[in-house]
Amino acid sequence: MEKLFDKFMYDLNYERGLSANTLESYGRDLKQFFRYVKEINVPLLNITKTNIIAYLIYLQKQGRATSSISRSLAALRAFYKYLNINKYIEKDPTYNLESPKIEKKLPQILTVKEVELLLSQPDTKDPKGSRDKCMLELLYATGIRVSELVSLNIDDINLNMGFLKCIGKGTKDRVIPVGDMALKAATEYMYKYRPYLIRDKNEKALFINFHGKRLTRQGFW
Repeated sequence: MEKLFDKFMYDLNYERGLSANTLESYGRDLKQFFRYVKEINVPLLNITKTNIIAYLIYLQKQGRATSSISRSLAALRAFYKYLNINKYIEKDPTYNLESPKIEKKLPQILTVKEVELLLSQPDTKDPKGSRDKCMLELLYATGIRVSELVSLNIDDINLNMGFLKCIGKGTKDRVIPVGDMALKAATEYMYKYRPYLIRDKNEKALFINFHGKRLTRQGFW
């Protein structure tokens, strides 16, 4: 680990000629990541995109600012790109990955009370009500668009770690933390009610209509 770090820092300094401040920043962020990797007991060269996402969420839960998390991801991108180019790894785990978006965005056309009323409407004792509750909670908690919401697949939401992933602008993965209420609604829908809606066990769509297919944007409204 130390040898790879030293080679990377040498490359930044002598091959790319980065400033002393940038070198110090990259070095500090990478050393923190190395400590995290040691704690989770995963070899540095075996790190996956999921591990990177988990680390970013870990930083957020530690209270790190969005700018700080973005800087850490920039250091990781540069490091793993270096490892990939120099054939230490076959696949760059940071490729096409954006920083987590931690701002909450309420729909501009609704007041907070109106949103709370909307969230209280679905009857969660049946599949459709549970699905609708889950969708509204996720919209409220993450600020994603309806089109992004209905495009989610079941693998795009990680209930254990508390985040979802959707494709943002430029086809980049956008990773967004999910609050406890939305996670609770998603867990109930996915495990208790979604099985009643699907007709094909291989269906990947998270939100299903009564025909067993992916719910469309028009179907949401």
